[in-house]
Amino acid sequence: MKSFKFRLEALLKFRKMQEEQAQISFWQATNQFRIEKEELAKLEENVLQNMNLLRNFQQNLLSIETFKSFHHYFDKMKKEIQQQNESVKRADEYRQECLKNLEEAVKGHKVVEKFREKKIQDYQAELLKEEQKILDEIGLQLYVREK
Repeated sequence: MKSFKFRLEALLKFRKMQEEQAQISFWQATNQFRIEKEELAKLEENVLQNMNLLRNFQQNLLSIETFKSFHHYFDKMKKEIQQQNESVKRADEYRQECLKNLEEAVKGHKVVEKFREKKIQDYQAELLKEEQKILDEIGLQLYVREK
């Protein structure tokens, strides 16, 4: 009997490659999401520090120009934080999309892999059947010779 050859080996390799690419995309998206969240945290921390600075200045006499500067700064930072929140949201949506793609790629690879394993089991069962048939023939020939 011929040795086992899986006819869909190219498909299996392709699905494995898709899975690996999806893993890389998910890792990159997760990394980008983490970077965006860290940037947001830095902006928020910067605002908190400057609010504390403003409170310290308010204990002393504060000039109108200094107060206006702080006011413009906080307006600018509020817009930057809103923009960064949007960036975090987009990065998270992309990460979720990459996760979905990864799950689909893993599922596709597993389906072909299970099919391959079933074909191997079928092949091994056929080999056992063939071997048993040969052993039966040998046993029959030995029985006939003895008579």
